[in-house]
Amino acid sequence: MGTSLLTSYRVTWNAKGEDQSHTEVRVVDSDDMTRPGDQEQLYGLLRRTLAIRHLPTGHVVPDNIVLQDVMPICNCEPYPGENCTWAEHKGHRFYLGPAGVGGGYEAIRDRHDDSVLGVVRNTLSVEFLTLVREKYGHQ
Repeated sequence: MGTSLLTSYRVTWNAKGEDQSHTEVRVVDSDDMTRPGDQEQLYGLLRRTLAIRHLPTGHVVPDNIVLQDVMPICNCEPYPGENCTWAEHKGHRFYLGPAGVGGGYEAIRDRHDDSVLGVVRNTLSVEFLTLVREKYGHQ
């Protein structure tokens, strides 16, 4: 397998049948994922770790955890409380910038080395940027 990657997630959840929600940071190790990028497997892993940590004995079943929101925090500095390299940019490594070509285009740029990942029509640029951020995070 490749190098292990730790990613922090801000997870809002509640126990099945309860109205009270909780929010906390959970760290996921990519070595625990047999299908990297599979959202269902990620959610299952998060539910399992939350169930083990918070549910009483006899109720420690991943299906007893309802995920309300899962937000990746970053994967460059995986532990809560550490400074993220991209914190001054709201945690975003990739951003929209001028394309350097005719009007109507924007470039998806990498703050790491200011390289251009792609040039897209401005009508699609936000959607493309969102896909890049979801796929690559801070990798």
